Amino acid sequence: MKLINIEPRNDYILRIYLDDNSVVDFDVKAELERIPCYKSLYDKALFNAVQFKNKRVFWNDQCDFHLDQILERGRVVG
Repeated sequence: MKLINIEPRNDYILRIYLDDNSVVDFDVKAELERIPCYKSLYDKALFNAVQFKNKRVFWNDQCDFHLDQILERGRVVG
């Protein structure tokens, strides 16, 4: 399974589009509150600058998630 697109949404949700046509909403806010190094993502400009490569979603060297984490903690849409 591969990432094909990411859409940052309101309330620190990432909508993740996968190559099997599934869509997953991942609540990043839960991680912001739980893990201190992710607090920089409260900056909406930084949060909206999300990128992806292969099976990794990232903002910078300190803030990233692997697709496995997203699938485990995310919610399938539709």
